[in-house]
Amino acid sequence: MWNAVQKIVRHPIVQFLKKLCGDPVQLYILLLMTTIMQYYHSAFTWLYTLAAVFLSWGMMRFYDFVAKHKYLGPLCYMVYFAVGMFMVSVLTEIGRTYYPIGFLVWFLTPQSVVDFSIWYTLAIYLLMLGFLSSAVYYFSKTRYRMVMQFLLMLIPLSLYAKEGVQAPALLVILTLTSYFLLMVWCRQLRESSDVRRISNVQTGTSVTVYVLVFSILAAVIPKPAVRADREFIENSMAMSSWSDVLMAAISMFTDTASSGGVNTIGEGRTVYYTKCMEPLRLRTQTFSYYTMEDTWQVNETYDYPDRPYEELFVYAPDELLGAIQKAAVLDADFAAAYGLDAVQDVSIPDLKERELILITNLLSSKLMSLPTRTAGIGTYESNTLVSAQGTITPEGFSYERGLVFPVTYYTDVYANEPAVRELLSCMRGETYAAMLSDAVTLLAWDDPEASALLEDCLAEYEQALRFHEDVIADDYQSDAVAALAEEITAGLTSDFEKAKAIEQYFLANDFVYDDRYEKPSGANVDHFLLESHTGVCYEYATAMVLLCRAAGLPARYAQGYSMSDPYHETFETDEPPYQIETDFVIKVRHAHAFPEVYIAGYGWLSFEPTVPSEETQNTAAENYYVMLWGFVILGLALIALAIYLLLPTIREKRFRSRLAAMPPREAASAAFIRMRDALHLADSTTVMALAEHAAPFSRDADFYMQLDALLYDEAECIVKTGAIAAAYVRWQEERAAFEKAEKKRLREEKIQKRKNRRNQS
Repeated sequence: MWNAVQKIVRHPIVQFLKKLCGDPVQLYILLLMTTIMQYYHSAFTWLYTLAAVFLSWGMMRFYDFVAKHKYLGPLCYMVYFAVGMFMVSVLTEIGRTYYPIGFLVWFLTPQSVVDFSIWYTLAIYLLMLGFLSSAVYYFSKTRYRMVMQFLLMLIPLSLYAKEGVQAPALLVILTLTSYFLLMVWCRQLRESSDVRRISNVQTGTSVTVYVLVFSILAAVIPKPAVRADREFIENSMAMSSWSDVLMAAISMFTDTASSGGVNTIGEGRTVYYTKCMEPLRLRTQTFSYYTMEDTWQVNETYDYPDRPYEELFVYAPDELLGAIQKAAVLDADFAAAYGLDAVQDVSIPDLKERELILITNLLSSKLMSLPTRTAGIGTYESNTLVSAQGTITPEGFSYERGLVFPVTYYTDVYANEPAVRELLSCMRGETYAAMLSDAVTLLAWDDPEASALLEDCLAEYEQALRFHEDVIADDYQSDAVAALAEEITAGLTSDFEKAKAIEQYFLANDFVYDDRYEKPSGANVDHFLLESHTGVCYEYATAMVLLCRAAGLPARYAQGYSMSDPYHETFETDEPPYQIETDFVIKVRHAHAFPEVYIAGYGWLSFEPTVPSEETQNTAAENYYVMLWGFVILGLALIALAIYLLLPTIREKRFRSRLAAMPPREAASAAFIRMRDALHLADSTTVMALAEHAAPFSRDADFYMQLDALLYDEAECIVKTGAIAAAYVRWQEERAAFEKAEKKRLREEKIQKRKNRRNQS
């Protein structure tokens, strides 16, 4: 087997490939280029890599020439650099004629945002190949600087970081492995006039083990699931106007909203710092109409802030539920008519206002991002406008940083309290208006304040019903959505139960969050619900709004932010409380869409139908794949190690079986070579010299005399092969037993020396 491997290694094709790309420096360059082109043009990465094999080979020869000639070399390199930059300029100029933006803008922009350009891609290829080959060669063959090599390895990885995605796990491992190999080669294995390698086999084995061990450890050691804060880098980019475009798309009040794919430009930039006791969904704007073209449209009557803030009607849900319960206690007929008999004694938990403090950082919107049930916005209530849907635009809010907004609100978590859910399960949309009307009459004399609250709640509910009727009339009508809504809510009677069933439907039916998924042209909510089951928050919020509407529940599409990323920092302010300890940070990437549904017995309530995002665990997932490849390599290494350890035994057994069938002289020669190699003796060793080295464990003089006669005596051989084979086996067994005993003796001596040192001390 070993002979077969050596024969393959000596094959002309293998030798050609070794000469072409066997240099560790060139291998490192190839893997860096492969990683880069996987980012820019993954479909043809193999072609770019193949071209780089030949180009980098020629470059290595050219750099060798430059390094050997003190004056001519630098001159040739300057010509080479000028020609390369000319070719890049030609490619970028051609690309500019076919592409609307310049090369630099295209390069700085994530590739998911821009269209593919073959000319710009070829320009990047030449630039990166020329720069990386020059830098890697200089810091390995001219000046040994492995820290610089490590920094060069970060260049292709930074491209993926710009995109907000991870480099392919296998490429990361291979690049890291080539880095270790280059490090060993530069430090220990590079031959020169003063250094020559003696044993390529032993050296190669050691290097292979070293590189494998460090690569496997680097891959399989668990890594923290982190997401880098890229705000500083993105704030420093000259192309910050791109971030403003994105902000306008997700924060500015616009007439339409759609799912156009995820734009990652500026996703790390901070919009707000917040102080709050819980994560929240913050609503910036609402949309009323959904169209067949998969877009949401605003309605002037409901979505535009056009009335004084004083008209904002927000109440504590516990007060509403308490008033309804009080009416049920006062009148048994009322309780029986509306199914409230069983909940007359339910203890309703108190709901107190909670505080949210917003500190603005990056704004291009006149609309404020607030919880669904906002009760107040502090000193900014004057001259503030509010829409029928509750979107707010206070004076002095837009285009300023460092503004502090104290906000009071009622938490949506309250609806999930067991006692509250029990009460809400009795509230039915079909009878809710009549129940409120009767309760207003019952409480008019006994509790005028509760009666007035219920009267206002009735007006709010009637407005929600008018909104529902208006949008249903102009909404996209889908038989599929209607049928699915009926299926999901079958057997359920209360609004809250229906809404919760629709919310949980996506999680229970293998829906997937994928911000890289591209919907087919013309696909809308039907495609999402019935075919793809894949999308982002836009699809989930849209689907739940339309399903709720089909089930008879007033619902609206809300767009804003998800506040869930912890961030602890102290901010100094000019107004009380002067120092604010923040709890969360809201960045561009936290832009979010969610549904708000009117629930009988509660009012407007936000829901979260979007299934957990794989993006939030992106780093952990990629680390998993890196570890997986690490374990695959570990498994292959263990198999190779097992073969390496078992191969001598297998070869020995095979040799012994063949030895008995050999002619005497051939058997003697083969046995002698095996014994000589077993003792690591030189090729010039004689039989008698072998006998001297083997004396500690073998004193079979007859065997050595037979070997000597067969190897050096031309007379007719009278020794049988079987005797040689038996003596050889005995010799090997005696050697193995002697070596085992020697190891035991040395181990015992070492232990005894330790004991003696301890006793002396």
